[in-house]
Amino acid sequence: MDKRVITLLVAAITVALAGLVYIQTQWVRNTITLKEAQFNEGVDNALINVSERLERLEALRGIRSHEGGRRVLARIDSLDEARSQEEAGDTGSEAYVTDASGQVTIIHRGGEVVTEDFAGLDSLANGTSSSLNDEALNDLLRGLMTAEMFRSITERIDPRLLDSLITTELYRRGVDARHEHGVFTDAGGVVLLSLWDVNDSGLVRASMHRTRLFTNDLVGDPHWLHVYVPEQQRFVLRSMWPMLAASGAFLLLIVGAFVYTLRTIYRQKRLGDIKNDLVNNLTHELKTPISTIALACEALNDPGIPKSMEQVRLFTGMIRDENKRLGMLVESVLQSAVVDSGRMHLRTSDVDMHALLNEVVRNSSLQAENRGGHLALDLRAELAHVRGDRIHLTNVFYNLIDNAVKYCEREPEVVLATRSDARSFIVEVRDNGIGIARSEQRKIFDRLYRVPTGNLHNVKGFGLGLSYVKAVVERHGGTIRVESEPGTGSTFTITIPFEHGEHRQAAAV
Repeated sequence: MDKRVITLLVAAITVALAGLVYIQTQWVRNTITLKEAQFNEGVDNALINVSERLERLEALRGIRSHEGGRRVLARIDSLDEARSQEEAGDTGSEAYVTDASGQVTIIHRGGEVVTEDFAGLDSLANGTSSSLNDEALNDLLRGLMTAEMFRSITERIDPRLLDSLITTELYRRGVDARHEHGVFTDAGGVVLLSLWDVNDSGLVRASMHRTRLFTNDLVGDPHWLHVYVPEQQRFVLRSMWPMLAASGAFLLLIVGAFVYTLRTIYRQKRLGDIKNDLVNNLTHELKTPISTIALACEALNDPGIPKSMEQVRLFTGMIRDENKRLGMLVESVLQSAVVDSGRMHLRTSDVDMHALLNEVVRNSSLQAENRGGHLALDLRAELAHVRGDRIHLTNVFYNLIDNAVKYCEREPEVVLATRSDARSFIVEVRDNGIGIARSEQRKIFDRLYRVPTGNLHNVKGFGLGLSYVKAVVERHGGTIRVESEPGTGSTFTITIPFEHGEHRQAAAV
């Protein structure tokens, strides 16, 4: 895919995701604001109901304390009983007819007809209607409650009753959070406080949730009931947590998928570029030995070219070396294909690592000596036998020595040192090459990755060796790590456990 297309695609997805996150954030914010408004409205309505119920209860108490009021209530009780009898079909000695306005017509057996209006008091007694605005009832109540109005506010309010009413009204509206309340004068003076924490008195006084008590008082200063909910914000958020959690989870999922998609796109783009470089490099690497072999064969077959034994050995040596080079190139590609496909089968046996390293050094010494260097062994491991695949382990050290010799600007000096502990066999491959920058050390085991070599342009390879080395070591249950500084060489440390488990090994296969 073209880089420009990828950039435009990423930009479009980024803008869309940013817009989605912004819209989701605004929606959550607006929802929280709406929930807070509903909460505030519920608390305010609860306070209004508390005030009305306090006033109705005081009115009933005043009526019951007055002789005439008690007679009215007794009459209302008799009317209620009559209604119950009427609904049951038993009229008794009197017949009652109630119209829509609340008037009750009483027809006695003697034929006497009496009409009375008890609608206001009936509703008042039942506590189901605020019929205090009815003129007749108000006149009666004002007469009965004159003494109540001049009583102290502390005598008119029962703290336990007030607390019970507030708790009940809040609970009916779904507010079961801790609350504190107080009664204050119009000037802010404290009349009554019910606090969990005495330090909250100022917050109760400043609360926006308040309502006036005894609104029908004709005399006296007004008093205000304040309610403060300390955990209002937490209560609102707690009531929304399922929605907020789901919203946050979906946003994280979308963002995670977006980031993963971007990483995959750029990784695939990078792998595509690397593979293109591999094909170009592979073509160049294969053309050189093929051309050399073709020229040598042509020279041997050309009758016009005199051929001494020395020239024949030269040409046949060229063919042999280039053929060996071709074989190594093909082997590198095949090794990478095996690792990539997951079909690396380990044929494990008991391997003497010291004998294996001696063989590798013996076969690789010529490569270092041609550059004026040499290979050395420092075998100090007391236990040198492991369970492993001899062929793959041999290839591991061939690859490491080949890299140590190739990536060296002077005479290569390579040392293979061994040691052991109670659990594992350890090999260090030290060289005096160009070294690896710290920023590149994390990438060198990636497939097809090649460390930039600066002015060193004669290094051949495809970036396949170290990925193969790591795969083999990990299949043996071991680890590999590198320590290096540019210009001072590198040290590759391989750790292979003595017992890495047949079951684990079989799973890897």
